Amino acid sequence: MERFDVVVVGAGPSGSSAARYLSEKGLRVLLMERKKLPRFKLCGGALSGRFSKYLPQDFKSKVLNVIHKGYLGFRGDKHKLKEREEVAYIIDRADFDHFLAQKAMEKGCELREETELLDLWEEKGKIILDTTKGKVSCDFLIGADGFHSKVAKFLGFKKEKYYRSVEVLAEGEMDFNSVVIELGLVKRGYLWVFPKGNKLNIGVASTEKENLLEVLKDYIKRQKIVKVKKIYKPKSWFIPFAEGSEELHTGRGRILLVGDAGNFVDPLLGEGIYYGYLSGLLAGDAILENPQNPEKTYRKKVKELAKEFTYAGKIAKLAYRFQRVAYKMGGGTSLERYMEFLKGHTTYEEMYKKGWLDFIKNLILYPLKS
Repeated sequence: MERFDVVVVGAGPSGSSAARYLSEKGLRVLLMERKKLPRFKLCGGALSGRFSKYLPQDFKSKVLNVIHKGYLGFRGDKHKLKEREEVAYIIDRADFDHFLAQKAMEKGCELREETELLDLWEEKGKIILDTTKGKVSCDFLIGADGFHSKVAKFLGFKKEKYYRSVEVLAEGEMDFNSVVIELGLVKRGYLWVFPKGNKLNIGVASTEKENLLEVLKDYIKRQKIVKVKKIYKPKSWFIPFAEGSEELHTGRGRILLVGDAGNFVDPLLGEGIYYGYLSGLLAGDAILENPQNPEKTYRKKVKELAKEFTYAGKIAKLAYRFQRVAYKMGGGTSLERYMEFLKGHTTYEEMYKKGWLDFIKNLILYPLKS
């Protein structure tokens, strides 16, 4: 049976970041991926500008669109955000994930594709994994295997909060350096239009049980911000999220969870790539600092992320309960603050505390109906 210091299950951004970091530190790391890379991955594909400082310097070779501006819409009305420096980047997850896995391999990580986890158990101080390509053992296991994580299920964790999402790829015309966010179309969530190279990624997400496909079709038919010429087959998926430390699943003992497997997703807009990548780095740090019980150290290290999720959750509760008010505020300083957040110049905590009084004033000024 092959032995590794660390096995990482799942070659998404969170798994590859952990694998690259630990390989660079001299550990023998196996990165397992169920499919052959590059593989299709459902995702809006947006990276916030603040992410760039953590990524390999040549990551922009995988950027399809650089976002400088955007629109916030509400049932036919819209606010236009003034043009500014790079706020976000649009990538294709298939190419981006492959790129990150290759970066991990450059540091000495072994990538094993088309390898599915079948079972796992602990035996004589080791973690044993039974896979479609045989058994392996390791000292530490990192579950980066997404929403339907087998590693999380082994530990007894279940997904309790998540967005249901539907998206379509479309051909059409838009400003390919802008994004569109629409409120007022679903109960707790939003609709987006992102560029994807020279195509359009149009999607909608909600925590409620709604007919998202009909919402999407109706929006495409009625909206006037972009011109849609042809749409491809709709796809659907789930996005987990956490609204505080108690909802983050960090793992147990020498088994850690990162990315979607551990609910490391922003509850306001569902941004997961950035937080997943950071969770992979923090998990790697925890293994190096406390090999006896890395989960204990990991839980301490993710406290800042948990705080961000707490305040993002507070904003989400207000914004999605009073969507008309949230839209009206977007025409003032609120949207500008969010753009500063995407660039890493502020935090959700600061946004919440600065915006709270503004929100109360607007509740009085505007109708409360959503």
